Amino acid sequence: VGIPMVNTIIAAFEPGTDRELPIGERGELCISGPTTMKGYYNKADETAMILRRHPDGRIWVHTGDIGYLDEDGFVYFSQRIKRMIITSGYNVYPGQLENILDAHEYVQMSCVIGVPDSYKMQKVKAFVKLVPGVEKNDETKRSIMEYCRKYVAKYAMPYDIEFRDELPKTLVGKVAYRVLEEEEINRLNGEKKNEA
Repeated sequence: VGIPMVNTIIAAFEPGTDRELPIGERGELCISGPTTMKGYYNKADETAMILRRHPDGRIWVHTGDIGYLDEDGFVYFSQRIKRMIITSGYNVYPGQLENILDAHEYVQMSCVIGVPDSYKMQKVKAFVKLVPGVEKNDETKRSIMEYCRKYVAKYAMPYDIEFRDELPKTLVGKVAYRVLEEEEINRLNGEKKNEA
């Protein structure tokens, strides 16, 4: 993203708290300074969620963005908090996993989502569009999973990889992860109804 403007402070905080994180650690990017907003017009509740006074006395804007700062003060954006997956108490960042998956020779494009789970809160699932000519079979899935194990922490490993001919897209051409989340929730609800 770059460096903050003059008299503007940007820091990463543990999401949902006022606990500032050390340099290099990912958290919610918050901004304080004379150029920040005063609030949403006639929306006191929404304003209270975004603007918060921290113990340092400053008013901080909670952006809802995940990122970090380096030693030189440069700000790095990772993704929106809404995309963060919490599994077994750990924060998993889908964008990081997608970068790892997309680097595999068989993968043309991927999308990672959190699937509701009664034990872990959420579990990690990956959707993959394969490179043309690569077969959608167990051997391909095994190869991608073994590759992931080299670069992904055990708690962040996908429990499943689903191959798709196409991934849904937004109007601006990004993968529509919310569509995949809704499909999974509908599938889970359908399974529960069948069990009953």
